[in-house]
Amino acid sequence: MAKYSDIDLNFSRNPVTNDVSILQDADSIKAAVKNLILTDAGERPFNPTLGSSIRGLLFEPASPIIASELEARIRNVLRNFEPRIQLLQVDVVTIFDRNEFEVTIGFRMTGDTRTTLVPITLKRLR
Repeated sequence: MAKYSDIDLNFSRNPVTNDVSILQDADSIKAAVKNLILTDAGERPFNPTLGSSIRGLLFEPASPIIASELEARIRNVLRNFEPRIQLLQVDVVTIFDRNEFEVTIGFRMTGDTRTTLVPITLKRLR
């Protein structure tokens, strides 16, 4: 039985039950991590502090300073709002010619010894 589960935010259909698909364990937490990082503070009603507020940084020219600030905000939001993980790493690589950032987040689920990596590409959308 799965320790953690959540609905798939892509709202894909389970072919057996015709219901929304369920994400379990590491996949559930990966989705939650991405969701937390991409949420701006003040975006969720009744929880105005939840979120990393990185969207505004993506409109700045890519630089090591912005990469460092992205890393700090990602670490902060995951430490404060995702108690199911032990955060191991947050690596931010700047892709200067495309003005984007490749982020790799490494964590362990509580009660598990396996390391899970979540790659995310952060770039501004027009």
